[in-house]
Amino acid sequence: MSQAPAPFPPKPGSQLRGPHLTGRFADGSLGEFPLGPKTSLGRHPSNTLRLVDREVSKEHAIIERVGRDFVLKDLGSSNGTFVNGRKVLELKLRDGDEIALGASRLVFHSGEPPAASNTAPTMPGVTVVAHSVSVPAFLAQMDAVPQNFRPAEQVTDTEALRRDYEKLRIAHEFHRQVTVQGRQQDLFDQILKVAFQLLAADHGVILKVADGQFIPVAVQHRQGRQANVMLSDTVLKRVVETRKAVLTADAIIDERFSAAESIVAQGIRSAMAVPLMVNEKLQAVLFLDSRQQINAFSEKDLAILSGIAAQAGIALENAALAEQIRAEAVTRAELSRFLSKAVADAVINGGTEDLRQSRLAEVSCLFADIRGFTTLAENDSPQEVVSMLNAFFTAMADVVFRYEGNLDKFIGDCVMAVWGPPSSHPDDPGRALRAALEMQDAVTELNRQRVLAGKRPIEVGIGVNTGQAVVGYMGSAERHEFTAIGDTVNTASRLCGLAKSGEVLASEMTVRKAGPGFDVEALPVLQVKGKEKGVQTYRVHGAELTTSTSRRA
Repeated sequence: MSQAPAPFPPKPGSQLRGPHLTGRFADGSLGEFPLGPKTSLGRHPSNTLRLVDREVSKEHAIIERVGRDFVLKDLGSSNGTFVNGRKVLELKLRDGDEIALGASRLVFHSGEPPAASNTAPTMPGVTVVAHSVSVPAFLAQMDAVPQNFRPAEQVTDTEALRRDYEKLRIAHEFHRQVTVQGRQQDLFDQILKVAFQLLAADHGVILKVADGQFIPVAVQHRQGRQANVMLSDTVLKRVVETRKAVLTADAIIDERFSAAESIVAQGIRSAMAVPLMVNEKLQAVLFLDSRQQINAFSEKDLAILSGIAAQAGIALENAALAEQIRAEAVTRAELSRFLSKAVADAVINGGTEDLRQSRLAEVSCLFADIRGFTTLAENDSPQEVVSMLNAFFTAMADVVFRYEGNLDKFIGDCVMAVWGPPSSHPDDPGRALRAALEMQDAVTELNRQRVLAGKRPIEVGIGVNTGQAVVGYMGSAERHEFTAIGDTVNTASRLCGLAKSGEVLASEMTVRKAGPGFDVEALPVLQVKGKEKGVQTYRVHGAELTTSTSRRA
């Protein structure tokens, strides 16, 4: 028989598509090898896949294709053939099985795409099985451990004192090692770490419960030993249904190993499972097992684990609150791009009426528009135009927020702001006028910087109007915004269009409702587009000094 080529290291990005083996060989090299109808493995050069390793027999094992399956057979090797850490004589391989021959570790890949399934996602080393070889024996069941401590005068016996001390010890150890910083995943890992320090467990798993399925989210093994942790859904369902901790003795066996020697002794283990509750709602199940001996756990151990679960519930609740705070911070940051800080806080805290209910309300609407923008855009580069607009919009938004207005939208080179719902003030018309005046001051400062940089100044006209408008969320089901529409808004836009560079034009309604304190000049009645009657308009020159503005009359 001719000698087959030795396994070759995979090239970057290369990957065999059909059935194949990948892994690490005795000399430390990595490789991949395709599987044919019959693949022999051993130390002799005549093998299909030669393994140069003294611990491997000359003819050690074969992998043979049977229909669509691949079956691994040991050929009477001296040191045995192992699959996932267990010695086998013959076994039908599954995708991802690890085969150990001497110092070589090979992983079987079926080469087939995973079949569609409605089963819950899993994680390496954790398997939830619907049926076990033996029905779990429920040795004990326990209600949630209360964490309250009785006053000293009510402690009448030593046993009660011991129980309270145990609660205190668990709480101390838990809070000493567990923090609520970082991700929830980090918290799950910390919970398992504490459980392993307080209890002699071999394996631990935390599973979330979603739509009747158990989803492993954290797993830990003592001393880092990797093993497949198999859990009976009968045990898990008992915890979910009763909301109580359970102590069990169970034998869960992978059906592929049913013929293996001493399998019963390997499969029997003690196990505990407790619910992780947050505000009386089950968030997850904490599972620990021991394979050292039958009934390795006692009811005292179950009480300790229940105490850990109670402390974990508090930590999970704190983590959820911390996550809520972070989410609110993100929401506040998003809202603050359009609403004043006070209004954004009110929206987040539910301090405003339902924004989705459109209604008629009084608003003071402001438009600020750059004059001659088309000419600017034609003469400057796109980058310079964008930079100028960003500086202009930033300056305008700062003023709007300073007077607790709502930045409604940017329209090309124009800013629209509204004072009114979702949080109205008695002096909204005055706020709008003072904001308009301060906007012109901001434009003056912006132009000073532009001139120093050798750029042309920009010219801005502003119009303000007060009256009734329809306010609420408007748009499509996929994209909508909180805004105001109506004649009041249109008139403000028309006044803005009539305002010259540096001017603030306001309607009679705005000036009248703003009250005294403003230097205004009555203009002839203006005829604005879209209105049959002319609009009595005022040019606003300035405002008296107040605590909220430094502009002088």
